[in-house]
Amino acid sequence: MSPTIDSGASRYRDLFSGAIADALRNDQAVRAVGEGGAAARGRADRYSDLDLIIVADLAEAERLFERVEAAVRSIAPITHIWRVEPPAFAEMAQRFYFVDNTPPHFAIDCSVITPTGVLAFLEHERHGEAIVAFDRDGVLRPRPLDTAQMTRRRTDRLAQLRGSTPLYSMLVAKELERGHALEAYGFYQVLLRALIELLGMQHRPDRFDFGWRYVERELPAAAQKLIARHAFVADSTSLPDALASLAQEIKRLLESLSAASGSTPPA
Repeated sequence: MSPTIDSGASRYRDLFSGAIADALRNDQAVRAVGEGGAAARGRADRYSDLDLIIVADLAEAERLFERVEAAVRSIAPITHIWRVEPPAFAEMAQRFYFVDNTPPHFAIDCSVITPTGVLAFLEHERHGEAIVAFDRDGVLRPRPLDTAQMTRRRTDRLAQLRGSTPLYSMLVAKELERGHALEAYGFYQVLLRALIELLGMQHRPDRFDFGWRYVERELPAAAQKLIARHAFVADSTSLPDALASLAQEIKRLLESLSAASGSTPPA
């Protein structure tokens, strides 16, 4: 029987990352193997996944995933595989694995990323510092955030949110008038995501685009309460009042952030 790994310890991440790194260490197509995610930011806990980074050309991805899966199966059976198609980021191939006899909620998030594609995940302020298993060329060295580029991204996104918020507010109201509460709630969720991004610009500007991730660890209590107040809508009859309140909060944040950035809303 495969060993059951103690759910109260972190060694299961070390066990699988070590086995995978050993399987790839002598493969010259692999430039580096490291761990990102919560571990790279010093936040790993008993629920944290293994976020594995394999730096190689994408032409090698299928072969490398086969080697990864063989290494994982040498420890315990794989019970589920998600092949992410299309990938979430350019120059990346990604698979998620569930493994038998591991702690609850554990998964292996394994990405093959090109040497240029990995650069976006090495900005220390956004992603921490990768835990390196091996690195032939120093490709996993942390790099500073491009602050000018990040400022442009926030400014551009702010302009997009100024433009889109009235539209999505109208769509929520329209579908409520039609009696389509589920469609209205779908559009409402877009506005809720906008609120989180704007609060991110205010409180975690270098990571404003992380969405729901880490809101309970990175946003202040007042911001969390604001999100919760608008996220937990009791039923469809509560949605009109929630929409009015949410739109008002978004408008307030848009005005405040636009003033702070010196950008002028269009007439």
